[in-house]
Amino acid sequence: MSKMFFSLLIGSFIIILSVVVQAYGNILWLKKISPSKGLKIPYTPRKPLQLLSYSFIFFSIIHFIQTGFWAIAYILIPETNHVFNSISEAWYFSMVTFTSLGYGDITLTENWRLLSGIEAINGIMLIGWSTAMMFSLIQQIYKSQNSN
Repeated sequence: MSKMFFSLLIGSFIIILSVVVQAYGNILWLKKISPSKGLKIPYTPRKPLQLLSYSFIFFSIIHFIQTGFWAIAYILIPETNHVFNSISEAWYFSMVTFTSLGYGDITLTENWRLLSGIEAINGIMLIGWSTAMMFSLIQQIYKSQNSN
């Protein structure tokens, strides 16, 4: 019971941290590309392509940071750190879990498996949030180019 409580506590903390990074990153990105900054996407294939590419890279970096939080947690928990040979292996496990890919080649100990499920829920929600942001951006590009 106590391991489950700690899993929920640790998972909740990392979710809060991840959501703050996502929200702050989204606000920063929106301020950078917002129409109030004079964003008028000209009807050329290059400008929308750059904007979409930079946005994709930006959101990917946010997700790399978020999976890094989970990887660090796995390394810091004494009962799970022996599962991984290195921080890169913990990060790999985190990325596979965050994306819900779940290869299953690395698994947490029985008492801590709940934590990987919490990470998967976190990843689904945050990747969905980024997808929604990209979709909104694509809609804005479409509207801007079809109004010309």
